[in-house]
Amino acid sequence: MKTKIYTLSLALIGLLAFTSCSKEKENEHENEIVGGIFSFSGKVQKGPFVTGTTITVNELNESLGQTGKSFTTSITADDGSFSLSNIEMETNWALLTGNGFYYNEVLGQLSSAQITLQALADLTNEETVNINVLTHITKARIEKLVSDGMNFSDAKRQAEGEFQDFLGVTEHFNQGFEQMNIASVGDFNAMLLAFSVILQRPSNNLMTIPTLPAELTWLMSSLSTDFADNGAVDNETLVDTLLYNISLQNQVYIRNRIQNYYSELGQNVEIPDFESYIAMFQAAHQVLVADYVYPDIASPAPEIGPEGAVPNILVKDVTHFDGTQAYVVAAITPLRKSLKVRVIGNAFVDTSLNNGWIVTDHTNGFTIEAQRQNELVSMLVYLTSDNKDGSATVEYYEDSDTPTFTKQITWTGGWRF
Repeated sequence: MKTKIYTLSLALIGLLAFTSCSKEKENEHENEIVGGIFSFSGKVQKGPFVTGTTITVNELNESLGQTGKSFTTSITADDGSFSLSNIEMETNWALLTGNGFYYNEVLGQLSSAQITLQALADLTNEETVNINVLTHITKARIEKLVSDGMNFSDAKRQAEGEFQDFLGVTEHFNQGFEQMNIASVGDFNAMLLAFSVILQRPSNNLMTIPTLPAELTWLMSSLSTDFADNGAVDNETLVDTLLYNISLQNQVYIRNRIQNYYSELGQNVEIPDFESYIAMFQAAHQVLVADYVYPDIASPAPEIGPEGAVPNILVKDVTHFDGTQAYVVAAITPLRKSLKVRVIGNAFVDTSLNNGWIVTDHTNGFTIEAQRQNELVSMLVYLTSDNKDGSATVEYYEDSDTPTFTKQITWTGGWRF
């Protein structure tokens, strides 16, 4: 019996030694220079880059310096797709650069100017290499870690893990950032789309829309520079900028716009749950409201500013109003909760001054639903009357399919349209 146990122990030790040796060999191969002929495809995405975008592939040495050898192609479809076949390189490391116009998923239109996105990749056994905002911002951090003596694969894994920490994602994904696609299902793809969305500031101002690509380029460059030195974003102004962008966005509209864009291309895609990952970022960097908030006054649109604030008809203990003045419907919804408000009676909303609501019904009043959480949503509302006075019923649906609170409101006078 002892002999058998001893023999089994030797066999087990040998197996463990072989496994350890195999892993070492695998890791060595993962970081060794492997030249050859490479073919791969990919997508360039903020929103999708469009036809005419130029793609450049620069060969890199072990220190991620350019060797001088490069290859070019271009996007030939408006979903951002490109491919390169049979390119001969002496190493397996490459810098991919995409420069072109992109579909702005926040505004629902093409960008007014071109932007540049980059990605670092090990082309060994890679059939797909995508270029996106995550690959772009982590590029400088990977370069810094390699310059400090780390091999490429370890540097890339560390940089991606650090940036997922910044995004508030506690469960890290094994997929490299260059494998992620905003138009595919999966939590890792949802994380990419969420970050793509919060990088882009919404605007209805025709004077500022042309400046948005330059603003986006500045923000990405600033985040990349800040992140590169220690794997963290320490500049609170940059974090506040991202949170401000979220505070202006209508997430239902963004989802619909992306879906419609791909539908117009003839592609049936399923947009991932990016809203949950926006909430994760907010939870990591923002003071959170614990309950529904209905402020006494609010501005109907950010462009107007605090001086444009007017009373809020949703304040629960206020039931009588002066019908000759303008009001708002304004609220803050807790993270991962929903809010619907139904106003039944002589009242209507001004959708031209809408900051975060979606109007789902105009019948005998209106029904609205909040498009984001932990941020103020507000819209201008008018109380109307055919006679001298008016009245309406206000129903609150706080994360519920049935009213959680109902009040009757009245007003003296009223708007006539």
